[in-house]
Amino acid sequence: MSNADENLLAILGPTNTGKTYTAFEKLFTYSSGVFGFPLRLLARENYDKAVQRIGISKVALITGEEKIIPKEAKYFFCTVESMPDNISVDCLIIDEVQLAADYERGHIFTDRILNQKGNFQTIFLGSLNIENILKKIYPNIIIEKKSRFSQLTFLRKQNFSKLEPRSAIIAFNINKVYEIAENIRTHKGGAAVVLGSLSPRTRNAQVEVYENNNVDYLVATDAIGMGLNLNINHVSFSSLEKFDGRYNRNLAPNEIGQIAGRAGRYKKNGTFSYTKEAGNLDPLIIQQIENHNFDSIQKIYWRNSDLNFESIDLLLLSLKKYPIQSHFIHKKNALDEINFRNLIDDKEIRNNLESKLNLKLLWDICQIPDFEKLFNDNYLLLLKDIFLTLIENNYKLPEEWIDKKVSRLDNFGGGIPELSIKISQIRTWTYISNNHNWLKKKYFWKEKTHQIENKLSDQLHESLTKKFIDYSSKYFISKPIFQDTEDILIKNDNKIYLDNTKYGIIVGFDLIEDKKIFSQSLFSISNIKKSVRKMIDEKVNNFLDAPLESIRFEDISKSKIKNETLICWGEEAIGKIKKGRSIYKPIAEALNSEYLSSENKLLISAKLQKWLENEINDTIHPLTKNLDEEINSEIRAIVFNCLENFGNYPVETFKHNLKTISQESKLQLSKLGIRIGAKYFFIPNLLKKKPLEFCAILWKTFYKNALDNFLPLPQNGRVSFKSEFKMPENYWQSIGYINIKDFVFRIDVFEKIFFLARQKIKKGPFLESSDLMNPIGCNSDQLKDIMVFCGYDYLTTYDEKKLYFLKNNKKEIKKITKKNKVKINNKETKINETKRDPNSPFAVLEKLL
Repeated sequence: MSNADENLLAILGPTNTGKTYTAFEKLFTYSSGVFGFPLRLLARENYDKAVQRIGISKVALITGEEKIIPKEAKYFFCTVESMPDNISVDCLIIDEVQLAADYERGHIFTDRILNQKGNFQTIFLGSLNIENILKKIYPNIIIEKKSRFSQLTFLRKQNFSKLEPRSAIIAFNINKVYEIAENIRTHKGGAAVVLGSLSPRTRNAQVEVYENNNVDYLVATDAIGMGLNLNINHVSFSSLEKFDGRYNRNLAPNEIGQIAGRAGRYKKNGTFSYTKEAGNLDPLIIQQIENHNFDSIQKIYWRNSDLNFESIDLLLLSLKKYPIQSHFIHKKNALDEINFRNLIDDKEIRNNLESKLNLKLLWDICQIPDFEKLFNDNYLLLLKDIFLTLIENNYKLPEEWIDKKVSRLDNFGGGIPELSIKISQIRTWTYISNNHNWLKKKYFWKEKTHQIENKLSDQLHESLTKKFIDYSSKYFISKPIFQDTEDILIKNDNKIYLDNTKYGIIVGFDLIEDKKIFSQSLFSISNIKKSVRKMIDEKVNNFLDAPLESIRFEDISKSKIKNETLICWGEEAIGKIKKGRSIYKPIAEALNSEYLSSENKLLISAKLQKWLENEINDTIHPLTKNLDEEINSEIRAIVFNCLENFGNYPVETFKHNLKTISQESKLQLSKLGIRIGAKYFFIPNLLKKKPLEFCAILWKTFYKNALDNFLPLPQNGRVSFKSEFKMPENYWQSIGYINIKDFVFRIDVFEKIFFLARQKIKKGPFLESSDLMNPIGCNSDQLKDIMVFCGYDYLTTYDEKKLYFLKNNKKEIKKITKKNKVKINNKETKINETKRDPNSPFAVLEKLL
């Protein structure tokens, strides 16, 4: 270590201070340089920036798995592990130098800090807590401290459901990351996923999804803590402890600060928090993080880099060498050293370690990264296999041997775990092809492995995207409500489409969802519903402005008795009627819909009620008429019973009153539309199609019946029809029809037939005839039932015709039927040939027989 370190500069500060940007700009003020990064991802990102700035021929990329070194390269962007030590450059920069205190990689950063310099400038970038160590190593180093551009503030504990958009959620194992991502997909539309174990290509693709605003959330491990510049407003920790390869431990304040510092970009403030399940954070630690004031690093890891490969013992001895300075911690049990110690105990390997060349070869093999993080015998067996194969084949890997290893990975099937494993495995061969001359066709395998890794990475990205991102959510990110409803509404069809997939159809003031809903994301579903709610609000306003004439009942003939009757606006059901305090005062109510506010539902119901009351008054008047005090008392009971029973009522109850009522009372009945028939009082205006069906609706609503059938109603103005379905008698009365043995006919037509029969009987018994059957549309047997209902009896002649006569004349008829045989009520008898008055009804009967 030299005190001549005036050309050393340390730019220190928390995240979002522009350290990397400043160093990047300084680099190009020199004619050549090396920039070492803690991650391959960052090296690639800055390499791409440099290529855009000065051209591809002057920039090199060197990482464990990728090497792009043009002959004219002047600027080298590398991972710290891959920084070349055999070139001379004017400026050398090392990023995140505080990682010298990291248990796993610290000794490598310490080696670069101590042993690699630029000819004119060496720059160390890192946190403020490394300042003490750097001054101990280089007393004359220039320290340039930078303040954070924006403020970082702690928020109280938050559940995932409360997280605002542009948030990152941090977890410390893959399963937890996937679990959180699934949760976010369901409730927030989706999340990008960033894991340290992902290939850089997959991580870049996932980051791009987030940066392009296709999702508003990022779920990541602490991999985002190093240099990833993302538009994150908030960082939430799902845990405050992690497994560091040895044991579970609490996160250090500076580690939390490093990750939380990703919230806020440039001058935009950021916030951080942790979930309830994460535990608790000491208020003093929170204050440290907000103020970026962490305890200084007291020691960093160190390992001797001047290794002796003359023998196994000398190599192990050189690894055991201790540092002189107290601020260095001797690094023991680094992964490469553990691998080496395990493999030298293998007899097959030890027999081949007599030469320095072979010993150096084994050491190089032991430094192949364990990309799968297996930490088990399989990894050691792979290293052993590589070593022995090289020894047996003159230090070259046979084409057939490596082809067998690589080709099995050239398969893009499987789920996320399988793809992740394949990527880890191919990265091993990518590393080998980029770092060693063990392959005859080095460039071929370099391209081949790189190509497979890229394809696997793309497939993994696609799988992650499908699993953790509902792409329909892209329509709603940063859009609280649809601005242009035509984006999802097909005009004049009311069908809702999202991303060319049908979601449902708007019917009335409700959305009928498709049976096969394409999205499992509650986020997209809730946003679709917000948009539909806006459309329906507009539809409600249109309805409230529409004329009452646009409202109607559903087709009553298609409405089952047990179901409520619906009210339609145009062709769409929007309301229903319910039982009220009386049969003529039902209640109109808007159909339930989650898309209707309470206020809108009341407004719709009020308009429907107004329409219903108007319909009742216009359609079934005078049933709703209050009895006038001027109505004569002698007919008040008649009027009351008629109006209470859908305008028709048996005359029998009031036959004695009818003999004495005045002409004035009859006139009052007539003005009310009430007609006096032989059997019934009835109101002809209520027997028309619309009033008749309206009365059927009122009956159905008031008497609530569980019958699972359609209302039996006359079709196309028919005055009679067959109905095999058993209905309560008061139903037939409600529509003004009479039911005799399932033959149903209208009261007014019945009265007409009854009138004709009474005219005929004045001349004596009469035969059935077409003038009796045609008006009501019945056959002989149906007429017989009607005549019996009217008080007539009958006998059947030899030509199968029915002869009708009053029942009280039956004895007289039997007296004249002793001699000749006829059928009377289907019984054979003889007719009496006694002479009768030729003008009497019985003489007529004799002539007919």
